[in-house]
Amino acid sequence: MNLIRGAVQQPKTVAVVVLLSVMLASVALRSVPIRMAPEVDSVVISVATAWENASAEEIESDVIEQQEKYLGDVSGLESMTSIARSGRGLVRLQFAIGTDIDAALAEVDQKLSEVPRYPDDVDEPAIEPVDPESVDYIAWVGLSSDDPDFDTTTLFDFMDRRMRPVFERIPGVSQVGMLGARESETQVIVDAHELAMRGLTYQDLIDALQVNNANFSAGKLAEGKNDVRIRVLGRFEDPTSVGDLVIRRTEAGPIYVRDVARVETGYKELTEWVRARGNLMPFFNFQLASGGNMLETMDDLKSEIARMNGPGGLLEQHARTLRAEDQLAKNAKLELVQTWDSSTYVLQSLDLVQSNILVGGLLATFVLLAFLRSFRTVGIIAIAIPLSVLGTVVVLLVLGRSVNIISLAGMAFAVGMVVDNAIVVIENIYRHLQAGKSPQRAAFDGTQEVAGAVFASTLTTLIVFLPILMIQEAAGQLFRDIALAIMAAVGLSLVVSLTVIPSAASILLKRSARPRGELDELRQSGELVAMAPSKPGRIRRRVNAVVRFAKRMTDLSALIGAMVRFLIGGWSRRVVTVGLFVTVTVVGIFLLLPPLDYLPKGNRNLVFSVMVPPP
Repeated sequence: MNLIRGAVQQPKTVAVVVLLSVMLASVALRSVPIRMAPEVDSVVISVATAWENASAEEIESDVIEQQEKYLGDVSGLESMTSIARSGRGLVRLQFAIGTDIDAALAEVDQKLSEVPRYPDDVDEPAIEPVDPESVDYIAWVGLSSDDPDFDTTTLFDFMDRRMRPVFERIPGVSQVGMLGARESETQVIVDAHELAMRGLTYQDLIDALQVNNANFSAGKLAEGKNDVRIRVLGRFEDPTSVGDLVIRRTEAGPIYVRDVARVETGYKELTEWVRARGNLMPFFNFQLASGGNMLETMDDLKSEIARMNGPGGLLEQHARTLRAEDQLAKNAKLELVQTWDSSTYVLQSLDLVQSNILVGGLLATFVLLAFLRSFRTVGIIAIAIPLSVLGTVVVLLVLGRSVNIISLAGMAFAVGMVVDNAIVVIENIYRHLQAGKSPQRAAFDGTQEVAGAVFASTLTTLIVFLPILMIQEAAGQLFRDIALAIMAAVGLSLVVSLTVIPSAASILLKRSARPRGELDELRQSGELVAMAPSKPGRIRRRVNAVVRFAKRMTDLSALIGAMVRFLIGGWSRRVVTVGLFVTVTVVGIFLLLPPLDYLPKGNRNLVFSVMVPPP
C-alpha cells in the first residue's frame, strides 16, 4: 500500500494534485460540448430530390421508383422507405448498427449516379447522413419590417445570397434552411387567343424559350499567336430580351414572344408560409452540426443577428437600398426576430439537474453531520463530492462525450455513491484514532485495513454498468453517458478515498484524549456536555440539543440492532424473514411497476397544432 503511505506522508503533494485537478476540471468545463441529449451515431441516410411544380404521383413514378431500383442493392441496408409530396421526394435508408456511415454515403452516391436519367428540371439529389424523422431545429429566425405595406417574403434573393452564407459560416451550424420566402422570376403570361391566331402551340413557345435561354461554347479561333475563345451568349438579361425573342419566322415576318404573351417580373407562388407577430414572414431555421456545442453555437448565432440588426449592419444597408428604390417607406427598417431558441430549454434542464446535484450534495453532507457529529470528519468526507464530480467532467471530455441531461443525471445519482467509500475509510481511521494512535498512524492503518473492501465494493458498481457500454444500438448510445458518468465518479471516489481522505485525516483529525469506551459511556449518560467549557447560554442550549438528538439516534440504532438479532436468532426465523422480504419485493414490483416507455416525456412549454384542410 505504497499509495496510501505516500499520501499520508506527503499531504502537500496531495494538496497540489487536488488543486491541479480542480484547475483541469475548470478548463474542461469550458471545452466540453454541452448538448440537450447525447449524440447518437446516425445509421440513416436520406436522399432528397426536388422537382419544382411536379405532382406527388410524378415524383413517385419518375424519380423515387427509379432511385429505389438501384438503392436496394446497397450493402448493409436494412430498410428503405420513401415519401412523395408535391415538388419533393424523400428516400430514407436504414442501415445495420455498426455500418461505416462514410462508406455507406459513398456507395449511395455511386448507386444514384447509375440512374440513367431524370426528367427535365429535376434537381440533383441531396444525400445526407441525417434521419429526416428526427431533425430538430435549434432556432427559427424571421425577417420582418415595420413598414406594413412592404412584403418581406419577396426578399428571397437577398436572404439566399447575402444572409445565408454568413449564417452557414457560424461554427456549429450544419444547415441553414429557408421557409416562407418567394424567389423572383420572369413570368411569361400567354394570350391563348393570339397564340392560336398565329398557328402556334404552347409547346412551340416553351421550346423556343428553352433553346434560346442558354450560353454555348463555339470553340476557339486561331489568330496569330493567340487563341480566341468564342461563346454564343443567349441567356436572357431582362424581360425586354425575353419579349424580343423570335418564336418562328413566317412569310409574314417573325413572330415574337411579345406578340403572343406579356412578359413581367414577379415572384413565385407562395406554396409554404410562416406567420409571426400576426404577419407573413420569411424564416431561417438552423440545425446543429454533429458534435457541436449548442450553447456556444446559439451565442454565436445571437451575436451575428445583433450585428446584422445593428447600426451599419447588413439589414440597414439593404433597407437603405430599398428606400432609395421607393420599395420601403421612409425611416422604415428591416429586422431579424428570433421566435424559437432551443437553448432556453437546454439551459433550464441543465440548471435543474445542476441544482439537484448541489442540493443532493448538501443534503448528503447534513445527513453525515447528523450521524457523525463532527464538522472536521464531515468536511473531510465532503471533499469527495466535488472532486469526483469535477473529475467526471474531465473523463467525459477525454472520452469525447458531452455534458447533457443524461450525463448530469449520472453525476446526480453518483453524489450519494461517492461518499460511501469515504465514510468507510474515515470511520475506520476514527476508530484507530480513538484507540490512541497518532493521526498519521491511524490514517495509514485505518485506510490500509479497509482498502480491499472499498476496492471490491467499487468494482461491483463498475461491473454493473459495464454491459451498457457494450450496447451498440441507439438505446446503448443514449444511456452510455449515464453509465460513464457513474463509473467515472465512483472510480474517482475510490482514488479520493485512498489518497485524499487519509491525507486530510492525518492533518485535520486530532488524537483522542480518552479511550473510546469511556467516550461512549459519557455520551450515553449525557455527561459529555458537562465537560465542555463554560459558554453563553444560547450555545450551551444548542449543544444540549445536539446531544439529545444524538442520544435519540443511538437509542434508535439500539432498537434496530435488537430487531436484527431477533430476526436472525434461529434457522426458521431466517427462512421466514428471507421469504417474506422476497415475496413483498416481487409482489410490490408487479403492483407498482409504472408504464413502460422508451424515454420519459418532457415538458418543453411548447404547443404544436396541426390543421388539415379539406380536399
